[in-house]
Amino acid sequence: MKKFIFILPVFLICLTGCGAETGSIECTLSTNDVINGYQLNSTYKINYKGDFAESVETTEIVTSDSTDTLDYFENYLNTTYQTFDDTYGGYTYKVTKEDGKVTSDVTIDYNEMDIEQYVEDQPSLKTYVEDNKILKDGLISIYEDMGATCNN
Repeated sequence: MKKFIFILPVFLICLTGCGAETGSIECTLSTNDVINGYQLNSTYKINYKGDFAESVETTEIVTSDSTDTLDYFENYLNTTYQTFDDTYGGYTYKVTKEDGKVTSDVTIDYNEMDIEQYVEDQPSLKTYVEDNKILKDGLISIYEDMGATCNN
């Protein structure tokens, strides 16, 4: 009985306070490519639980006065995200073209994605994976290496 009295409080503490921290980190990136005539503004919201990324929500907005440039980005983004979804799964995306801009809204669900295949195809990402899960800090490093600023 004494053992039960000791185990019960420990069990209750773990139920209420031992869960992994959840939250989100936002990274932003802006590029003004004067030579090619476009501006890119991107936001990456990393949703995490503990040390691992659960998903990323991305919004990319390309603005340009050139219809050809906007057509290129619309096609490029659709093709890229469709290929990644077909190959690895976990991608939900919508690309829209309006007057003067192309917007992509993408969610990557890492719980649905084939991480093993992804790392096999891109071995440089192996350091950002543990137990077949993407590390939150790994994604932050990737975005910061691209030039993004993260609020971590």
